[in-house]
Amino acid sequence: LTVIDVTGVHFMLLWPCQCVNAESYHMQLFCAKLYPSTFEKLSMAFTFLVLDNFLRDNVECGTSGMNYYSKLCQVTSNVFPHLVVVRLHSLHLI
Repeated sequence: LTVIDVTGVHFMLLWPCQCVNAESYHMQLFCAKLYPSTFEKLSMAFTFLVLDNFLRDNVECGTSGMNYYSKLCQVTSNVFPHLVVVRLHSLHLI
């Protein structure tokens, strides 16, 4: 799962709880303060903090989604931001 946060783009292995009375995987992500990019084939999730931060940047400065994501790639790898995997299709769904 690719997790987008204000601290950058992170790649994580997550295993949902599969107990008998466990919530659905999407609800478990919501409880972890993550917003999935899709509800069909989950490959990316955003923290609520990054969504709030992007909204503030977009309203106040007119920052586009692509420019904001480029900034996050720079935060993730200051030396090699071009090596951070870009999943544009998932970004456009938000």
